[in-house]
Amino acid sequence: MDLEFYRDAAGDPRAHCKGPGAMMAGFLESDLQGSVESAQEVLCAIDGVKSGKIPEWERTGNAYTLAVTPEGAILWNEMDVEIEPYKISLADLRQAVADWVSFVEDDRGYWY
Repeated sequence: MDLEFYRDAAGDPRAHCKGPGAMMAGFLESDLQGSVESAQEVLCAIDGVKSGKIPEWERTGNAYTLAVTPEGAILWNEMDVEIEPYKISLADLRQAVADWVSFVEDDRGYWY
C-alpha cells in the first residue's frame, strides 16, 4: 500500500493512496484526522485483539466503521454503502496507523 501523507494549505494532515488502499487513506484522514489519541486507541485495540485480551473491537467514526478481529480488519465506508468493504491484515493496519501517528507528530510530509 503506497500511502502518501502530506499537509494541505491549512496545515491539516491528509492521506492519499491509489487503488485498494484509498479507503485506508480516507479512514486515516477522515476518522483519525490529527488526533494521536484516536490513533493510539486503534493501535491498542489491534494489540488487544492480537494478544487475545479482547475478542474483537469495532469503532464507527466520521465516515468509516473499522472492525478488528483475530482474522484481520475490515473497513466499511459509511458514506457510500455501495463501496465494497476493505479487508486488511492486522499487521498492515497497525503499520498504516503507526505511520500516521509518526506523520502527525512529525509535522513533515513524506511518502510511505
